[in-house]
Amino acid sequence: MGNPLRSSHAWPVSALMLIMIANTVVFTIQAMSETRVAVPGGFVDSDKVTAALALVSTDVQNGQAYRLFTYMFVHGGFAHIFFNMWGLYIFGSLLESRIGAARFFNLYVISGLCGAGLWMLSNWDSSIPCIGASGAVFGITIATAMFFPDMKIMLLLPPIPMKLKTFAIVFGILEVFFELTGTQRGVAHLAHLGGFLGGYLYIRMLYKNEVWDIFSFFKSKKSQQSQGLYSMNNPPPGWNVTNTDKVSQAELDRILDKMSLGGINSLTETEMETLRKAREQMRAER
Repeated sequence: MGNPLRSSHAWPVSALMLIMIANTVVFTIQAMSETRVAVPGGFVDSDKVTAALALVSTDVQNGQAYRLFTYMFVHGGFAHIFFNMWGLYIFGSLLESRIGAARFFNLYVISGLCGAGLWMLSNWDSSIPCIGASGAVFGITIATAMFFPDMKIMLLLPPIPMKLKTFAIVFGILEVFFELTGTQRGVAHLAHLGGFLGGYLYIRMLYKNEVWDIFSFFKSKKSQQSQGLYSMNNPPPGWNVTNTDKVSQAELDRILDKMSLGGINSLTETEMETLRKAREQMRAER
């Protein structure tokens, strides 16, 4: 029997490899078309490919909607594409084998589109370009954590082991912090968060409670707090709680007989606890 979590829509090729090849080809074309442009005070590197494919809010509003898709295949340098492709391969190789190539490709695109959408909301009237597969990769990352929450990975900086679910929570908190504080200017943190959210929603929509939920951490805390508000002696309004753990007379007689023969030290911890519970019951019944 096949894995019920795996997509039934099989592709003859790996979507992960196609995406990585597409990113590499576009980056190569970028490098080949790069020219140095004179500006006041010096020169800057520019290429027509980046200018044509980058996500620019004003251009999208003027009808160039294709930029919402193409920006996630464009990068700003070797380090940029290297770390994005490295993360995509590490997490994607695990995930594609679980959900199938078709859903993996959809996940990449949906995460990238959500990243673009959230970034545009904060840069609606801006002509600043946004490029990179980071939003899509972070959608892949959270999706992998949802399937393999307890799998341990080794971080690069600092080099410490960490569970995937812990990494996902820490990443989300850091990205919110960076965005709110303006740390790491020049990095599209909102695109990262948008991709993160898009990946989460897509996997939850498909697999619902079959996968780990990043918000379960907060739900469990809330549940623990709400449970702590009430007890046997302080039930919720309208509730009548009956103690079903009442010690029977036969059990109490057995323990007392044992204690009379061998002393109190002959009782086990469980029997001592039962004796204390019986004493509390007798006090409550007076």
